[in-house]
Amino acid sequence: MRAFVGGLFQETNDFSPVPTGAASIDEMAWIPAAGDEPPAHVNLLGYRGAYDQAVRRGLTVVAGPYSCAIPAARAGLPAWTALKAEMLSEMQAAMPLDLVFLFLHGAMAAEDADDCEGELLMAVRAIVGESVPIGVVCDLHGNVSARMITTADFIVACKEYPHTDFPEESARVLDLLIAQAQRRIRPATVALRLPMLTVAPTPYGPVKDFVARMRELERDPRVLAVSAFHGFFGGDHADAAACVIVTTQEDPALAHRLAQELSSSFVESVQSVGKLGVGLEEALDIAASEPVPVVIADRSDNTGGGAGGDSTVLLAEMLRRDLRDATLGMIWDPVVADFCALAGEGARLRLRLDGKVGPLSGAPLDIEAQVLKVGHYLKQAFFGCGEPDLSMGRSAPIPSP
Repeated sequence: MRAFVGGLFQETNDFSPVPTGAASIDEMAWIPAAGDEPPAHVNLLGYRGAYDQAVRRGLTVVAGPYSCAIPAARAGLPAWTALKAEMLSEMQAAMPLDLVFLFLHGAMAAEDADDCEGELLMAVRAIVGESVPIGVVCDLHGNVSARMITTADFIVACKEYPHTDFPEESARVLDLLIAQAQRRIRPATVALRLPMLTVAPTPYGPVKDFVARMRELERDPRVLAVSAFHGFFGGDHADAAACVIVTTQEDPALAHRLAQELSSSFVESVQSVGKLGVGLEEALDIAASEPVPVVIADRSDNTGGGAGGDSTVLLAEMLRRDLRDATLGMIWDPVVADFCALAGEGARLRLRLDGKVGPLSGAPLDIEAQVLKVGHYLKQAFFGCGEPDLSMGRSAPIPSP
């Protein structure tokens, strides 16, 4: 059995001031040459889960491209056209295929293309034909379109936020595609769109119980896959919404009943979460009053979808309060980083810090600071998984005035 595995992944935010270009994608992509296997040191998330499972099942695996960009604004039409063409060209060259697995985000958009995933899937279906199973694993912050549902055989979201289960869900979908290719199952899918968007962490509370219920249902042999898409608030188009999808073994009535049940439960769980954090003023009051170190953490996970990492709001308030023994990180200001490198370690210089890329960034801060260190020494783990090996670029710590 011959399987194609590919990935195209970006959470596109229509309100972000940060552009997406070819360099945004090249930085986090893996484009295989003929016969290449995915490198062990690159975190490929759901792509890796499906690829490894296909190998374990003894399939002949064609490793397609894996293209990924950080969350930001829409890519231009030429960039999106080139990405899509690259995937489709590799797939066409790999024909004939018995199944196709794609790791997509679910909220990718480009110039003049609100629904990149749906557009890609329609083109894939045109290549492989109606009889070849197509399975997709997405981020649960996807905005599901009708084209996605009607074109692919399986549209499945990760269940956890933070997203710790991409490999697990991808391996499971790969097994479902094998079963469908062998005609052991006939999937029947029902998707219900919900009039809400949410950012609801799953490790605790009512949402954790809701996720447990989805996993329990998937242990029923009649139920092939259950997903709850939370939707993505940064999508400014008609498909931006939450969605529940249930796929059963040739039982549309059961799929519809479960989808209705889970939709009600999902809404109730999200509404029961309540307040997940405190406001800026209260957070700083707490931090200043505690005798032990306090960490103030941004509740969201998407710098590219907010102020672009150069907001001065928190820093300005910390300076106004004259807070001491405090550290703020990370701040994204490539101009300041370049100026610090140019001046050199130990130098004192005047800087206009942050507040540059958009209206959500706040006002720039004019400061005088000393450069403590300059280098490319800061790294992070991609999606918080594995060892920190993704460079954060040139960095420079500076003390407050």
